[in-house]
Amino acid sequence: MRTLIKQFILLMFFISGILNFAAIPEPAIETIVNWTSSNQYGGYFSRPLIMGLKMIFGTSILAIKILTILWGIGTLVRFFYSLNVRLPSLPKINIEQYEKKEDPKKKIIKKEIEITNGPSKPSDDDLIEKVHIATTQPTDAKEKKKKEEKSEWGSLISDIFWGRKKPKIQTEPTPNPLRNVLTKNTPISEPEPERIAKKVQFAWDKPTFPYSLLENNLGKNTPVDQNFIVEKAKALQKKLIEFWIPVTIEGFDIGPSIVQIKIKPSEGVKISSIENLNNDIKLSLKSKSLRIVAPIPWTDNVGIQIPNPNPSMVKIGDILNSVEFQESMKKSETWLALGKGIDGKVLIKPLESMPHLLVAWATGSGKSVGINDFIVSLMFQNSPSDLKFLMVDPKQVELEMYSGLPYMLAPIVYDSTKAVKLLRWAVEEMERRYSILKEAKVRQLNEYNEKAEEKMYRIVFIIDEMADMMISSPANKKEAEDYINRLAAKSRAVWIHLILATQRPSVNVITGMIKANIPTRIAYGVVSDIDSRTIIGRKGAEDLVGKGDMLYIDPSTKNPIRIQSPFISTEEVEKVVNSLREKYMKDLTEEDVYNPEIIRALEDKPEMAWTSMGGGWDDDELVQQAIEIIMETRKASATMLQRKLGVGFARAARIMDILEEQGIIGPQEGAKPREIYV
Repeated sequence: MRTLIKQFILLMFFISGILNFAAIPEPAIETIVNWTSSNQYGGYFSRPLIMGLKMIFGTSILAIKILTILWGIGTLVRFFYSLNVRLPSLPKINIEQYEKKEDPKKKIIKKEIEITNGPSKPSDDDLIEKVHIATTQPTDAKEKKKKEEKSEWGSLISDIFWGRKKPKIQTEPTPNPLRNVLTKNTPISEPEPERIAKKVQFAWDKPTFPYSLLENNLGKNTPVDQNFIVEKAKALQKKLIEFWIPVTIEGFDIGPSIVQIKIKPSEGVKISSIENLNNDIKLSLKSKSLRIVAPIPWTDNVGIQIPNPNPSMVKIGDILNSVEFQESMKKSETWLALGKGIDGKVLIKPLESMPHLLVAWATGSGKSVGINDFIVSLMFQNSPSDLKFLMVDPKQVELEMYSGLPYMLAPIVYDSTKAVKLLRWAVEEMERRYSILKEAKVRQLNEYNEKAEEKMYRIVFIIDEMADMMISSPANKKEAEDYINRLAAKSRAVWIHLILATQRPSVNVITGMIKANIPTRIAYGVVSDIDSRTIIGRKGAEDLVGKGDMLYIDPSTKNPIRIQSPFISTEEVEKVVNSLREKYMKDLTEEDVYNPEIIRALEDKPEMAWTSMGGGWDDDELVQQAIEIIMETRKASATMLQRKLGVGFARAARIMDILEEQGIIGPQEGAKPREIYV
């Protein structure tokens, strides 16, 4: 606004001069310049202009008039230019370009570039910039002096009408002694070139490996002796009558490893009275394990479950080759082979509807086989372009056989600290995918893949032993719990799934927040009813017979379902893995299929280490990084360090205390920003 007012005054000043010169005779110029009191020739407004021009040109009235008119027109053009008033464009004229001889100065610059940069060809922008500098830079001292000299009157007029421009002063940054001390004796090495992941396209044919690689147990099951079932039913009925609980036998369910006797209590009998007789019934039936289901869901019967004297093994090939599984593959590609129910029916569930899974077990209950079932069934339905795994295996032997497969997004992690870094990357990937969905204005990733040219794959994050990560250190537990909760709460829409397994189903490993975010759970045989309540919210898992016998619960069932999980041997897994390697890894190595961003994240040094001697955080490296961030941003706050360094608030606050003790920043004064002394 100030510039427009200034230009408007100058415009009126020159217009007044032009109008005066058009009507004033030459003798009257002297009268105006001599500041007479007569106003008949235009008043006082243009007298300074006429007086200044007369001092420059003397008595040349014509020159004064011409210069005044030209300056008036120039001021008018500048005024309209400030108001962004565009003039009509002139017609374009095509001028043929003729080849010009190469400037010798360009040849000199090309030679200099070849000498300094080697045989690589310089860019056109760099060449043009160097030619411009070489041609515009004065080569002689006299020319430089002439260019810098200006007329006193010219500089005076420029200052009056165009404003004085402040010269740009280029100053070198002042050396910082603190930075020199921090970076002293630090070798400067050139950054290594970043690895670029190859975009590998895999075959889309499904299933990805033949059924013949998997064993099946169809037609090999031994039927249960009917006399055994009748004998157990009579013993059960007799024992209940002894406690004045009359019941009738309604039928039997014969599963692969369990036989269920269905009884119907008479009217007026409390179900709790039957549940309280668990040990008495077990004694009368001479059974090593017994579980009472009171009542059986959607019926008016009570189930008494005892081990099958002739258990039949369920094979993974039986599930994948079943009609139920083959028909379900047409609807979705995330079916998990859970096994067979207590009535012998095939049970499968889609991972996308879970969408996460929490597994607990005791040693020898069949958890490792169950995890292999899930991995093999997912690979059976998806190509490496559709599905990727992230695996954490603290034991280093459970999941090692899958290392190097094209399904792996990163190498298998064995260390708890790296496991936390892997979880952090998964959270960042989740947020990145949500940003993409927001830009595409879709809610689900399948909607995005239908529209996008480059589709996103599904990620399944498997942690074989969560307790190792949760109890290794307080810092790891806090960060791991936060990352797991964020993934469990938000990652369903972007196709990131968690399968968490633990041998220690205690409240300090499976926290209440994790249980709330992961309602789908599997309990293999556990030690006590306390562990059973921790994992599935009720007792019963302590009465399982082991060897793949499990209880499954999700929001749709609400009641635990007893399932016999399928068995897959190590030889079968090796056959499947070798088949997939031969099919997809012909000309590829492990580094070609791994994500380079995850590799860099895993190779980063740990943020802090707990010192065994001092009992505190060894955070010298983070303090140095914090000093550099504060010097660059000129801001000092714990929340900023928390974002920049990727640490928790407690660590960031501790770093702020250390910087205050070292005299780098000032103390905290209420809501005022801290002073910075460097």
